[in-house]
Amino acid sequence: MKRFIFVFTIVITLALSEGNAQENGIRFNNKPWSEILTMAKKENKLIFLDAYASWCGPCKWMAANMFTNDTVADFYNKTFICASFDMEKGEGIQLRRQYEVRAYPTLLFIDGDGNMIHRKVGAERKAIAYVNIGNTALDPQKCLSSYIRKYESGNYPEDYLPVYLQALTDAYLPVESVLQKYFASASGDQIYDQESWNIINRFVTDMNSPLFAFVVKNRAEYVKRYSQDTVFMKISTVYVNGLLRSSRDIHFTDSSYRALQEKIRQTGYEEADKVFFYSDLSLYQFRGEKDKFLELAYEKMDKFYHDDYNMLNNIAWSVQQMTNDKKYLDKALSWAKRSIALQNEPFNNDTYAIIQLKLGNKEEAIKYEKIALQLARKKNESASVYEDTLKKMMQP
Repeated sequence: MKRFIFVFTIVITLALSEGNAQENGIRFNNKPWSEILTMAKKENKLIFLDAYASWCGPCKWMAANMFTNDTVADFYNKTFICASFDMEKGEGIQLRRQYEVRAYPTLLFIDGDGNMIHRKVGAERKAIAYVNIGNTALDPQKCLSSYIRKYESGNYPEDYLPVYLQALTDAYLPVESVLQKYFASASGDQIYDQESWNIINRFVTDMNSPLFAFVVKNRAEYVKRYSQDTVFMKISTVYVNGLLRSSRDIHFTDSSYRALQEKIRQTGYEEADKVFFYSDLSLYQFRGEKDKFLELAYEKMDKFYHDDYNMLNNIAWSVQQMTNDKKYLDKALSWAKRSIALQNEPFNNDTYAIIQLKLGNKEEAIKYEKIALQLARKKNESASVYEDTLKKMMQP
């Protein structure tokens, strides 16, 4: 990749679909839900329910590129009763509640009695992935409902829990109750052992969960076993994500956001200020408050991310996009230079070159854009963007 996107967001990469588009694609049934259930029961088929929202970009892309693909459409039309509902309108509202749809797109597979058999969240990039999802739904040993039944029976092997938690995560279903049950049965130092830490590191994501509070309170014990960098990275990630979710909530207020930060500070977490710096930068960028973003980055970037080449490059890039002010561009240039010194990559040389050009240093800009191009070729990465940039820089 040329560079990472700084703003925290759930990103689903879009790509061209495989194969040729079928004229009609998946044939979605427009009948009421009760009639669709009756059809499924009569034909002894599962219902494939595309649970979408009208504003969801990945949903639109998936409908235009994947649901029109020959391979996908042929398989789904032959195998399932297909339905598509906007989860924020009409019957979709009740279906959203009934099937606990929390993210879009959600692909649901439901039997004629209305029981959820399988589900998958997200827009996959390849046509074969949708065939695989459908086949998983048809497999009584691999569908999500089989995992749930096995867990609820209590009859499963010791290594089953991570598999089950991953299945729930892929379906965007809550895992907190499963985690609480597992750790409630842990004895002695078992809660600190490698297996427990692996589960915590992969699946504990809610900053308000009792288990996460336990990790924060006992972080010194985890640090002894798994290093400060590893443990603090986990804690910081959960806190940052919690703050960013809060900042994007429809009921967001500055006071509630700052209260949440104060709650974090009260834990005594050593890297709280670094967490707040990152979340504040993202908040200002998300809200288009460029002046606040620029000043905060200028004041505190060196303090918190002096040795993080990705973050140095990301913020340098964001700054040059936001302003022509020499004060900030000079600072951004220093971050890009430091990023290169830490790890010489095509993308940070490109950032450095573009900032030099904005500062009027054309020769230096061309020099470093050539370096970016050479590195990209050497690493067998796509070099077209650097070639195009270099051509523009060399124009009179």
